[in-house]
Amino acid sequence: MTSWFVVISLGLAAYAQQTPARDAPPPAGTSVIRGRVIAASGDRPLAKAEVHAIAGAMHVDKAVLTDANGRYEIGELPAGRYTIVASKPNYVRASYGQRRPLGPGTPIDVAAGQIATRIDFSMQRTGAIAGRIVDELGDPAAGVQVSAMRRMFVNGENRLVNGGPPQMTNDVGEYRLWGLMPGQYFVSATLRSAMGDSNDTIAYAPTLYPGTPNPIEAQRIAVAAGQTIGGINLTLLPVTPSRIAGVVVDSRGQPMSGAFVNVLHRSGASPMGGAGGTQVKPDGTFAIGGLAPGEYTLRASMMGNQDEVATADITIGGDVTNLQLVAAKLSTLRGRVVFDKSGAKPPAASALRVFISHPSATPMSSMDGNATPKDDGTFEVKIGAGLSLVRAGVFGTGDWRLARVLTADGADVIDAGLDVPVNGVVEGITVEMTSRHNELTGTVVDANGAKVRDCVVVVFAQDSRRWIANTRFYSVSRPDADNVFHMRLPAGDYLAAAFDDPDTTGPYNAPEILQQLRERALAFTIGETEKKSIEVPLGAPPVY
Repeated sequence: MTSWFVVISLGLAAYAQQTPARDAPPPAGTSVIRGRVIAASGDRPLAKAEVHAIAGAMHVDKAVLTDANGRYEIGELPAGRYTIVASKPNYVRASYGQRRPLGPGTPIDVAAGQIATRIDFSMQRTGAIAGRIVDELGDPAAGVQVSAMRRMFVNGENRLVNGGPPQMTNDVGEYRLWGLMPGQYFVSATLRSAMGDSNDTIAYAPTLYPGTPNPIEAQRIAVAAGQTIGGINLTLLPVTPSRIAGVVVDSRGQPMSGAFVNVLHRSGASPMGGAGGTQVKPDGTFAIGGLAPGEYTLRASMMGNQDEVATADITIGGDVTNLQLVAAKLSTLRGRVVFDKSGAKPPAASALRVFISHPSATPMSSMDGNATPKDDGTFEVKIGAGLSLVRAGVFGTGDWRLARVLTADGADVIDAGLDVPVNGVVEGITVEMTSRHNELTGTVVDANGAKVRDCVVVVFAQDSRRWIANTRFYSVSRPDADNVFHMRLPAGDYLAAAFDDPDTTGPYNAPEILQQLRERALAFTIGETEKKSIEVPLGAPPVY
């Protein structure tokens, strides 16, 4: 899915910058860090908490688990400056010395042979939201999927996505959403329609707290660490159900007998996911009833076989009949990854990943792909047709970045993408990787000129035409233990804005957010291999 491509790509970039190369193991030393981890509530020792000692400059990240008394010891560390981080399921990740949950910690300097003691943590539990769901008559609604959702900007659209594990209401309509990190959430309740051609006379629209199908009218709920917010009750909104009927044929025009048609929520008050489905009959026909009005994606494929897939985005405001879904075979993209001769040692092919995404498609309708190249650098990816972006990264080192994506005729399509035909083959793609890159560093200062660490730094292109999905001309970071933020960017003209936002997950790449930020941003230019340092004034956070 395209949204997963964004997450994987960002994670890959972070991994590459923080992890040492495979042939350069982290150095050993004689220093030791000791401490204890307890629960903030009740001072109870926390066993099996994972504690990391991280020194990014030396590529050191060493972890241990606490014992039954909550104690830990990390030894054989080289002298240096360390950030100490603790994590445990159902607890909020903590950094030593932080002043707020999820805030930056205070680094510690450890000399050679030193034993640093009493590096202790008090960890807070994650938050929860609880309540009850009833129908229009006030009767408990069992089996309703309830989700804590957050707003994100994905593939050019503002969407609500799951911010924690969804839960189902019990027999008395009660729910509890647990494991929530501190932040602001929207609560959504969705009653999935019956499978197949339901004859229900009432359907229920996906409903957001306090009782609206419209995300604009929904109320945010702020959840603090360790807090359980109760009484978030919802009444489902009854609507007249609609029915979808049509036929599914394969790429040869034959009935796609035995395929399964899924109806998936595309946007609105419900998280993207299943709304209904049915199996295609021997003559290729299908019918699904009991659907609430809204935007959906239909996807039809054979169980366990994704070689042929039929998709369609539809808006339902009444019955939809005579719908034809035509399956298409996945297309093939073939190419080779090459490395420039700039001095750095090329990585092993097994450390490479090539990703293909469809930036203009909805996550439910796109067929993205990825591949690990062979030892000779060649790769083959099966993907859906349409405008496709090619990206590549390297696990285990931050030395290499994507430089160009060339078609067989030599055109660079790294930003424009390439058109992949239906059931076609695109060959001769060259993915060029380079170890030549720039280095952007900077500090953030407040009105008094003091350096600020607990803030977000957003850097984006001055040209608003580059404020598009999966753009390379956008980056977000936070200052490190030395109050310095680090970025690598394509050469160009940029704006940098810094602000305090404890929520940490805002849709900062949305054009309306960037438009707010540009009014108070610092303008600068950086070259392809330039090392540049900037000072960014702390401003007000955007409204979203």
